[in-house]
Amino acid sequence: MAQKTHIARKGQDADFAALTYRATVTTKAASYTVTAEESGTVFVATAADIVFTLPSTAAGLRYQFVLAAAGLSSGTGLSVSPAAADKIMGNGFTSADNKDAINTGATDREGDCIEVVGDGADGWYIIDVIGTWAREA
Repeated sequence: MAQKTHIARKGQDADFAALTYRATVTTKAASYTVTAEESGTVFVATAADIVFTLPSTAAGLRYQFVLAAAGLSSGTGLSVSPAAADKIMGNGFTSADNKDAINTGATDREGDCIEVVGDGADGWYIIDVIGTWAREA
């Protein structure tokens, strides 16, 4: 079941934020394929080595993936995987089709996150990142 949270910008009251800035937050303890209908969702990884598979790019689709303490890994780490014909671009990556963004177990920390937005043509742009993320080799 998805949890909902409200985020207020500095100087706004909580009631205003509840009406205008609403994000769905959901936890996942296993690999998961994200749907277009879930655009705007914050996914929290609560188990190690989860792979979130993105839908094919569409302009404006947006997702955030966050690592919880329970998701810390000594292995592969949290991965965000695009569709085969899509790229994940930004954060210094050399973009290429079908290459994951990986928050490796060697460097992951609670609260590491990545947010992507679809461009509708080439794939996904990284618009926010915390932690060390690398492109799949």
